[in-house]
Amino acid sequence: MPRTFAIAALVSLWTALVAADAARPGQTIDLNAPGALEALQQSRPAHFEKVRKILEGVLQRPETEVPLSMRVSFGARNVDYRPVVLTSLPPQRRLSFALDDTRYEAFVTLTNVRGEVVPLR
Repeated sequence: MPRTFAIAALVSLWTALVAADAARPGQTIDLNAPGALEALQQSRPAHFEKVRKILEGVLQRPETEVPLSMRVSFGARNVDYRPVVLTSLPPQRRLSFALDDTRYEAFVTLTNVRGEVVPLR
């Protein structure tokens, strides 16, 4: 009986470790880092093309359509494009999304900022 229990415990532990490894998120790539796009082009050309098209098209769409458009057109998951404009010059917004097992993050320079700036309290 103790031997059966030990084997069952080891099998359960092994199964949990395998499941945890499979659930581990992939790497995160900062697209604004120097050389990041060039490295992506060399290592994952399919992702590079999707990322290039996403970055080119994000300013062409209304901000409310960006997440859905990225999901439908490129299979992006966990799209985060919050309506928070950074007070840099020029203004920027943070965009992050996942393609397959890789998370991508970038600051997008806004060229079409309109409206009133409301300070954070």
